Amino acid sequence: MAYRLRYTANLDWVGPGQGPMGGGLAVIPGSEAGGAQTIQFDNTPGGQNTPGTGSGGIIQSSEITTITNAMAADIAAQMNVAATLARIQGFASGGG
Repeated sequence: MAYRLRYTANLDWVGPGQGPMGGGLAVIPGSEAGGAQTIQFDNTPGGQNTPGTGSGGIIQSSEITTITNAMAADIAAQMNVAATLARIQGFASGGG
């Protein structure tokens, strides 16, 4: 038995004056980002996988920690690609 974690992360630029009154800043899939510039990151193909090593194939707490840490590492790696990072940094000056 195995478990797969699939995910999407949205990074929004919330500029001066937008603040919490700028609209849907708590981004829920399908909702608006309150006028913010947004870049979306999706899981790597296949997501993050872990076997269920507990009795009967159940997932263990340590495996949940492992796959969520892998998710964080994946998103960080995607954001830190030079061209992507430059795009994100450009949000502050109206680029992107």
